[in-house]
Amino acid sequence: MNNLRSCLQSEQAYRETKEYKDNIEDEATLRYVLETIEEILYCKQSEPIEMVLGMRLIKELMDLHHECVLDGVTRNIVQLIEEIIKGDQKKRERGKYYFSENPDQQLMLLGNTLVRLSLESIFVWNLWHPHNPVISQIYQRLKQSGVEFPKLHYFNAQKVKEYYMLVKENSKNGTLCRQQSSVLNEQCFEQLKQAIERSQFNNGKLHEINEELKQIKTVNENQKLFIENFDKAYQDYLVNKQLEQFNNQIHSICQEYDEFQTYQNKNNQLCSYSTDKQSNHISRTVSYQNSQHKNNQSIEKLLQENDIIQAQIQSFEIPKASTKIQDQYY
Repeated sequence: MNNLRSCLQSEQAYRETKEYKDNIEDEATLRYVLETIEEILYCKQSEPIEMVLGMRLIKELMDLHHECVLDGVTRNIVQLIEEIIKGDQKKRERGKYYFSENPDQQLMLLGNTLVRLSLESIFVWNLWHPHNPVISQIYQRLKQSGVEFPKLHYFNAQKVKEYYMLVKENSKNGTLCRQQSSVLNEQCFEQLKQAIERSQFNNGKLHEINEELKQIKTVNENQKLFIENFDKAYQDYLVNKQLEQFNNQIHSICQEYDEFQTYQNKNNQLCSYSTDKQSNHISRTVSYQNSQHKNNQSIEKLLQENDIIQAQIQSFEIPKASTKIQDQYY
């Protein structure tokens, strides 16, 4: 297979990503794809076309509904997508000024595509995976901060609706995917831990992370100790305001967690979740059904509206530079 980044340099080169999509259930392939996209979305020096096509690849992989892809995207990618959306929130006109304050027409198109695709992805994934706490929390945070989610353009509205109704029906019947529910709590914790390890902290971000950690109700002993130690370090920081000391404490806390987790994984590598553990994971997801149900009517209305425009959209394409930029996006 070609180097993935070389496949993200143009629409023509993007065709070569088919090999990655066909083999995405291979563990090494999935890890390579996710690490590459994570690096592209995180690095401020990434080319705009790389970011847009990388986001497109993640969208198309999630469309396959593989559990391993959902797990990986939840752990490594979805928070970066949230940052893209938040980074554009206070700028003029959705996405057009994401890459530059003085963009040419092509940069406007790429910025608009990136931000709109990011918004649509969070909206759709929240529909498809209502029991995923990481995605649900990101969706709610964005909504509460005033973010408006656009009508679907890059998703097939009929397919979105069909899968959403399937998920909704399964939830009504109490039929939850055991594989998915068994990793939800782990996903949420690991995603927050990764955010801690790479964050440049400020008071608002610290408070947000600390509160989210404390919302994870059922954790193993190692995770419980991590959460308690982080909270203690954060409370100390609020008193002494010593950021360097706080960062050193967090580094030590993360290192201790990783060392113990490595030791524990070696001892438990032949073990699987017990029936009791699976039952506990399933019960934890039920609380998400109640909050999600409140949004169902407005969501279904939006999906019906999207049926109208979706008839005009046959495939996902990055728009070519055109004088009709406003007609294409608004």
